[in-house]
Amino acid sequence: MTVYAFELHFSAPPGEAVIDELYEAGWDDAVVSFDPVTGGEGWATFDREAPSALQAVVTAIREGRKAGVELLGVTEDYVSLKGIAERTGRTPAAVDHWVTGRRGPGEFPEPRVPRPRVSLYSWAEVSMWLVANGLAALSPADVEIARICEIADSTLRARRLQRQLSAAERRELDLAVA
Repeated sequence: MTVYAFELHFSAPPGEAVIDELYEAGWDDAVVSFDPVTGGEGWATFDREAPSALQAVVTAIREGRKAGVELLGVTEDYVSLKGIAERTGRTPAAVDHWVTGRRGPGEFPEPRVPRPRVSLYSWAEVSMWLVANGLAALSPADVEIARICEIADSTLRARRLQRQLSAAERRELDLAVA
């Protein structure tokens, strides 16, 4: 089995018991950052052994729910051009050439957080683009966990936002996007 690294963002009521409940539910492979005195938001950083990235993330979500915490999201990995260069063993100039289309096949993923000085890119999109175009030797597990984290985060956020709708509004939205 492969070990997958990822983070879950959660919210829980105050109380020392939360940490114990998370551990008992299965988060014994996570480092949990949470203030039990005040409660609120926390983070769990996992190094989870599983047959797939999907199984690693899904089991962690189920275990968190079993322990009674609200799952807010899965950390999506955003990287700068410098971060992409470091992860691929390339120079920042080479990465800049991919982004601008001066080198490589073109159609580099758009930044998720465009900024004038340092834009941030989705590592899931960038890693899939790199592998598809044969421009970097990345671990299949790293590409898989990046992709699953991006999808799981979007799904958790969408479900949380849908709770703000009435049942009739949810049905109408479900029909529209089905």
